[in-house]
Amino acid sequence: MDSTTLGFLTLNLNHENKYVTEIAKRSLHYKIECVRFEPTSISPANLEVKGEHYDHSAKEWMSSVFSIPPFIYDRCFYQKNQLSQKSKPIVEWLKNYHKTTFLGQGLPDKWKIHKALQKDSILSCYLPQTILVKDSVQIQQQLAAQGACLLKPINGSKGLGIFAVKLEKKFILLTYHIGRDKQNRKFPSLQEFGDWCQKLLQQNDYLLQPFLSLQDTQGYPFDIRLLLQKNEEGNWCLRGKGIRKGYYGSFLSNLNTGGESLIFEDWFNSLTAHNQVLVNDELKTISDRLPTILEGNFPNLFELGVDIGFAKDGSLWILDINSKPGRKVILQTKPNLEDTLYEAPLTYCRFLKKQSSLKGVEPIE
Repeated sequence: MDSTTLGFLTLNLNHENKYVTEIAKRSLHYKIECVRFEPTSISPANLEVKGEHYDHSAKEWMSSVFSIPPFIYDRCFYQKNQLSQKSKPIVEWLKNYHKTTFLGQGLPDKWKIHKALQKDSILSCYLPQTILVKDSVQIQQQLAAQGACLLKPINGSKGLGIFAVKLEKKFILLTYHIGRDKQNRKFPSLQEFGDWCQKLLQQNDYLLQPFLSLQDTQGYPFDIRLLLQKNEEGNWCLRGKGIRKGYYGSFLSNLNTGGESLIFEDWFNSLTAHNQVLVNDELKTISDRLPTILEGNFPNLFELGVDIGFAKDGSLWILDINSKPGRKVILQTKPNLEDTLYEAPLTYCRFLKKQSSLKGVEPIE
């Protein structure tokens, strides 16, 4: 098969430097040249790109000018800043450009994902009750009925912008994270809390969910991370499972909010035999069914990070799904999967190249 080029698209050339470099180191065997570039580095006049290519002899990235690569691995993570606002429309244009194929097109916001999964009779059983918040009254009603709730922004990852709300005897307690630091805020009245909610909802769209008890036997928050990817034949496979454990008193287990990675088997072996059978069966159901259902609604995908909560009553809950997952949890707990994970984008890129060659046309997404 002829050689081709895979481009890593990032908002900053050095973002995920180790990850993209490890992939690039292995690319020669697959006859793939690796380049990396930013959306804003494309010249509108001649569609030339100023970026970097990986030089195997020098074993480093070198400044380079090249055409828009035929295959693109999108690793752009947007924030509320000018660079993100400028980059987003360029990335959308690239996704529709007839000479490019993205390894994965990505997922929409959490509400659209929820609605798509809700239609499936099997996967809907694993979804926490979720409401798209229209006003603060809905939040107050949930608090009155259940005593606690969770507010999640419809866009976002890594636990950013998530609020836990609890109704105490004399105040409403709001808990959230700024990085690893847990913050608390108290509202002495419903009126004050409602005013704060209205301001919050003017800034972002939020989802309202029950506050699930997702703690281990010692009271530490934790969840199960599944990494799903397409293999060299274009079929979905479960690459690995790991456990993310938060610190005591936190309600999040994300690594950037202070969580740590634990070996899945160590946690699994601590379960009763009955629970082991149930967990195995349900994780298999989720990992087998979820990617197919999602891709039926949002083509085309390459990889998914799925966070699963395990409640004290043994029930499993789909907490979050990310189409641009990290792999730190899997790499830290399963170092033997290193080559597999670093080569996965290359093997799938080669599969897409083969598919486009069979069609006898330029790769079109």
